Amino acid sequence: MCKKDKANSRPVDRVRDSAGSLEVTTPDDDSPVTGMLTFGDGLYAVKEKGIYEIKLADQIDPERTNIHVPNTVQRVLSYGSIEPWVGSVLLTGHELLKKDVLNNDIDVDRAMLLVLEIAQNIASAKDVLKLLGDSQRTELEKYDLKVSKNRSVVLPAVNGITNRCKEFFQKSDHALDGLFKITKLFIPNIGKGGWESLQKEVGKEPEKIDNFLEVLDSILPFLRFVRNTRNCVEHPRADQRIVTKDFSINSENQLLPPSIEVVHRKTPQGQVPVVELMSQVVNSIVDIFEVMIAFLCNRKIKPITGFPVSVHMFPEKQRKINSVKYGYGIATGKNVIRFG
Repeated sequence: MCKKDKANSRPVDRVRDSAGSLEVTTPDDDSPVTGMLTFGDGLYAVKEKGIYEIKLADQIDPERTNIHVPNTVQRVLSYGSIEPWVGSVLLTGHELLKKDVLNNDIDVDRAMLLVLEIAQNIASAKDVLKLLGDSQRTELEKYDLKVSKNRSVVLPAVNGITNRCKEFFQKSDHALDGLFKITKLFIPNIGKGGWESLQKEVGKEPEKIDNFLEVLDSILPFLRFVRNTRNCVEHPRADQRIVTKDFSINSENQLLPPSIEVVHRKTPQGQVPVVELMSQVVNSIVDIFEVMIAFLCNRKIKPITGFPVSVHMFPEKQRKINSVKYGYGIATGKNVIRFG
């Protein structure tokens, strides 16, 4: 802006157009900023302990009617780059969902917003898992579990296991539903049949592009299990329900941790420790997201003259961030050169 323009501009314009800095610090998070993400109209600061959305005053007050409107910082994810799963989901999504690499018919901004929602649902599921695990440990520390003279023992107790299971499987199913919505952005022909419709669509391909179908065949049982278990907690009936148990002892006087059993005709699950099952489920969701987004993006890369670009899993020494395994590269003999 020339000096004359500055002299004639309004005070609010001078404030908004001036250079400045923004500190992304909250009372409970003084961890360093490790990166920035941009998608849609959003700007996000990646910190070790959280992800924060930054909104500039012009986004809040685009007409510049109020000089006092501040820039804002707000946490959108309570887990940050120090968590490997954040790298596998949010940061991997941002690494692969690039407008300058993918076909123009892919709504990259919409896909990234869904990735953020998926990460938020995974975070909520992990919160439930952590609370339940912490409750179990706290309860165990309270009791010595010695049999008294009257041949009785007081067992530890964790309240609300069924409700926590309900919340966990709802959030887990929401995360996978978000992944399905991303999949529809890449393969619009899949219909209301859910993941089975994707399996059929890929199976109809005249030529084998990759081993996507085999991967789908291997993960579909898990996807069905999560959906059916969510139905068990939301719409219970005699043949479709979960059975939860608190701490208990068996006939050998062994203390058993809180457990869950899934009663369902198609995807039953025998009695297992509930924390163990939750941990397996959330880890599987992260793994499936990572593989799915790699396959989807690899199938929609723009033709780039002279450069056979594809998605590669890079060894640790070639990664920008250790937990972000996948990226774009150009294969040159035995080596792969990063692209983008």
